[in-house]
Amino acid sequence: MKNLVLKLGAGLAALTVVATLGVASARAQGPQTPSCGNYELAKDKKVDGTLFAKGTYQLNAFGISCEKVIGKYGLFDQFLSQKSTTPLPKPWKYLAGAVGAPKFSAADGVGFRAQLLSD
Repeated sequence: MKNLVLKLGAGLAALTVVATLGVASARAQGPQTPSCGNYELAKDKKVDGTLFAKGTYQLNAFGISCEKVIGKYGLFDQFLSQKSTTPLPKPWKYLAGAVGAPKFSAADGVGFRAQLLSD
């Protein structure tokens, strides 16, 4: 990015390009599809050692179908059904450092997020 800024020169034009590139990149990282639906969690539960408080979660999938994520036999339900200290099944990982809602990933561009809407 420095080379791009240097080629354009200093000042306001360079700052505008940097800000625009930052926004586009942030949008690309989030789900690009509508919500898969909501999941009602009746009581607090831990998944891979992380607490998920009771409430309504909105699930969004990326690179995977909603059918694989939501529902009685969906991945989110399977993860919540495990013992609190049981690791997620491979290749799934909980992305503890992810910005925003909790995210689960199986590979680059494949996963889902669970955002708490209400408790």
